[in-house]
Amino acid sequence: MTRPIPANAETREFPTAAVVAYCFQSANGPAFIAYKGRQSKPAQRIVFGSAERRDEQLAEYVKRETAREGARQQRQQAAHGLEAGDILYSTWGYEQTNVTFYQLTRVVSGRSAMVRQIEADTIESKPGCMTGTTTPRPGEFVAGSKDEMRRATGWQTLGAGKTAQGDLEKWAGRPRNVSSYA
Repeated sequence: MTRPIPANAETREFPTAAVVAYCFQSANGPAFIAYKGRQSKPAQRIVFGSAERRDEQLAEYVKRETAREGARQQRQQAAHGLEAGDILYSTWGYEQTNVTFYQLTRVVSGRSAMVRQIEADTIESKPGCMTGTTTPRPGEFVAGSKDEMRRATGWQTLGAGKTAQGDLEKWAGRPRNVSSYA
C-alpha cells in the first residue's frame, strides 16, 4: 500500500524521529501529513489557520517522536550487568503471591543471558496461615527445566519470556514473601 501524498506537498524528513512529513496548502488552510517509520497510515493529519502554527505543531510532534525513538533505542541496547551464577526471581500471581527463582547459567552478551529455573525452600510464617517466605537453592535445578535465553530489559533485569510472569530481577539475598490460597 502506498502513502497518499498531496500533489503540492513539500517533503520534510526527520531521521532521528523516524518521521516523514508532507506540508501542503489544503482547501482549508496550511496542513501536514506525518508518517512514522514505514507506516502507510498517517500518524498525524492536521489543518491549521496559519503556516506558522503548522510548523510549530510539526516541531512539537517531531520533538515527542525523537524522545520516543531515543527511549526505544535505549531499551534495545539495555545492558543487564549480570554474571554467571547470579540468582534472579519473578514474583507473580492473582489473589496469591508466587515467587519463581532462576539461576543465570551463561552470559551470552551484555544484552542477553541463559537462565534456568531452580528449586526453592518455602517456610510458612505459622502453620495454616498461608503466608511465608521463600529462598532459592542455587545449583539445584528444577527437574525437566532447560536453559532459556532472556533479553535485558534494564539494569540487572531480564525479560521473563514465554514461560514466566513479569521480569526476572536480580535477587538481593533476602527471603521473598509468598502467600497461597486454599
